[in-house]
Amino acid sequence: MNIRSMNPYILRAASALAVAGVALPALAAGGHHAIDDAALLDPGHCKLESWASRSGPGPLGLLHGAVGCRLGPIEWSLGADQTRVDGTRQRTLGAQLKWATALTPWLSGGLAVAPAYTPTARPRERSVVVNGLLTGTWGEDLRWHANLGRTQADPGGARAWRGGLSVDWAFRPDWQVMTERYREDGSDFLRSGLRWQLAQGWTLDASHAWRLRGEGKTASTLGLTFEFD
Repeated sequence: MNIRSMNPYILRAASALAVAGVALPALAAGGHHAIDDAALLDPGHCKLESWASRSGPGPLGLLHGAVGCRLGPIEWSLGADQTRVDGTRQRTLGAQLKWATALTPWLSGGLAVAPAYTPTARPRERSVVVNGLLTGTWGEDLRWHANLGRTQADPGGARAWRGGLSVDWAFRPDWQVMTERYREDGSDFLRSGLRWQLAQGWTLDASHAWRLRGEGKTASTLGLTFEFD
């Protein structure tokens, strides 16, 4: 799709979303999706991503913004979240290091480590997520992803298993649909979404996650990602 052929109002709206922190992922898993893929950015490439989530009526419950780059065999990201629960706002700072490699022509594996820190909480909260990643392909248009890992709260604190499965299908050159079943923060969810590559480097995502079990909340999310070199 030629970026110059797009309506300028669409481009302005996309740029505004990125700057404001309203977000989505690229044509890959990850982004605001719970299940990540065993794939890295191209060498020398970077990305800006942001998303916003809402659970029912009222103000947005989560705003996220992050930047990530590929450095050698590692992809790193730095990000910040703002959450709003019962009128109280919390800010969390986080990072992620991801490594991935091809195992066979149709299967890749990887590992992601993501520490996070919430300085506005009292007492302050720290956590580390460690995730094993697998990505496989079925033909040219269908991919599956599997994650298994755990979240470690403050040193010596509670541990919680996390993970799940997802499938995405590129039914048209610039469009994908996806679904994922996952466990996160002690709750089980089912998410379905749509992804559109609206211009070179720009990807727009929309999804809805249903809580199946646990104390988590059903939520809708809109996101935007810009990849560049």
